[in-house]
Amino acid sequence: MAAVYRDIHLISWNIAGFKPTLDHLKRFGGLGDFFRRHRVDIFCLQEVKVNSKTLAQGRQYEVEGYESFWACNDGAGNQRQGLNGVCTFVRKDLMVEKACNTPLECEELDAEGRCLLTDHGSFVLFNVYVPNSQGGPRLPFKMRWLRALRAAMNRERCKGKAVLLAGDMNLKHRSRDSHWSCLSLEPTEIAKGLEEGGDEETLQLLRLVAFHWPDLLEAFRNKTVERLETRNSKNGQTFQKWGIWAKPFRGGSNGTNGAPVRIGPPIEDEGMAKCSFSVDGVGVDTSGQFVMGDDAEYVLRKKGELSMGELQEGMKKLGGLDLSNAAKEWLVERCQSSSVEALRQWLKDVLTDGNGMIDSFAEFYPKAQERFTCWDQYRNRRHQNEGSRIDYIFVDRPFFQQHASSGAGLASHGHQDPDSTLAALKAATYGGLAQPASFNGGMPELEEDEYFAQFRADKEGPSTGIVYTPQQLSDHVAVSLLLRQVPISTSANGDLTPAQRAATQRCQPHLKSKRITDFFGRKDTPPLKRQVIAV
Repeated sequence: MAAVYRDIHLISWNIAGFKPTLDHLKRFGGLGDFFRRHRVDIFCLQEVKVNSKTLAQGRQYEVEGYESFWACNDGAGNQRQGLNGVCTFVRKDLMVEKACNTPLECEELDAEGRCLLTDHGSFVLFNVYVPNSQGGPRLPFKMRWLRALRAAMNRERCKGKAVLLAGDMNLKHRSRDSHWSCLSLEPTEIAKGLEEGGDEETLQLLRLVAFHWPDLLEAFRNKTVERLETRNSKNGQTFQKWGIWAKPFRGGSNGTNGAPVRIGPPIEDEGMAKCSFSVDGVGVDTSGQFVMGDDAEYVLRKKGELSMGELQEGMKKLGGLDLSNAAKEWLVERCQSSSVEALRQWLKDVLTDGNGMIDSFAEFYPKAQERFTCWDQYRNRRHQNEGSRIDYIFVDRPFFQQHASSGAGLASHGHQDPDSTLAALKAATYGGLAQPASFNGGMPELEEDEYFAQFRADKEGPSTGIVYTPQQLSDHVAVSLLLRQVPISTSANGDLTPAQRAATQRCQPHLKSKRITDFFGRKDTPPLKRQVIAV
């Protein structure tokens, strides 16, 4: 097979619905111009929310110079038609040898349109949108899906292929991939840390935290949930929600005189409010049913465990203890990722399969702080940079070491230290150019200067890292990988089996639709001659 060597810029993005994003792009030059400015060779999209029938009815999602391959949710799985969906755009000069939108080899797991395989000769690319646990009930399905994905990747390695895995993984790799307030902490970690010594003033505060930890757990355990009316201060509109109250364990702290204090934000659902500040452990069984305690098949939260946000708020409001920055940093160092243990173990296994996989972002920027890819849009969390990094590009270690490059590096919008939290905030908000949504709802109009602020590749060149797409386009930003001198096939593989050829065709339902020029062919061509021309 003839091969050439070339650089490849790969971008992966949860687009949160292709059609509304495409409508925005049309105002600024369209999808083709978007691709050109990002200098993208392979573009993986997740949560496109397009089904095969829609694709077969028209070619509105085509981009000149690119082939596209799709895995759609057509309603055969456990979720309604049109949800999820992934798509991979590939420059036509990069020749995809074959594609498959059922690579997990399980009808139930493949039917939701969450995984797409494209074979690029020297490597295969899995574009994935990993299932959400939905607070626990779908965690058993998610684990089965992930185990099938791992098996599919290993099958490709057995064929001699290097594996790339890109997409919305719906999990966090490291503790620094979550905002500090979401990290999990166990009291035993404080006890072990205190034995190591340190600044005496900080240690004294931490000893108080450790002493009152049981009191805080008891206060959370005895919380009450009541109706709460909230009001929009600008237009007077009221909303019926649920609030959570707990009694201070140091009576009279913060001037409360021992009266219950509201903790946490207002919550829409009563059941979710009752599950908040849970301290006695909770998990799910293999059917997704909740099990109290920490003896479940899948433990969501261990007994006595708290998030850093809960700890800080509870100690301040209920105990009158205000954590200093030094104490908070000390505690954060002893936290772990907020992803459940089963997910962390799965990723640990994937990163050690064969020669191992590399988290491309973490490898190039191990000290980067608060570089997130997803935020809660409803609460404007991108503007405080309180998010999580759940979008990744993993690469088999030998392939990464041979071809990966950092390129232009991390965006920092003029800040000198790209690893700092301030640089991360400036990158997420375009140095303050992006504005938060108003309290009464509605994302601000996407202005031209904000839209064009995302394009670094056309000025500084492609890079491995994060592509800060505007908030109006998705609650996720994109992630990128730059590969140097990758061997690329220059001709389509003619050795496909009938099954492989059919699988590839199923990934391109849009090719079933006719172009307008198809209706202006010669009508006087005899049937036999027409058949010869078609061949």
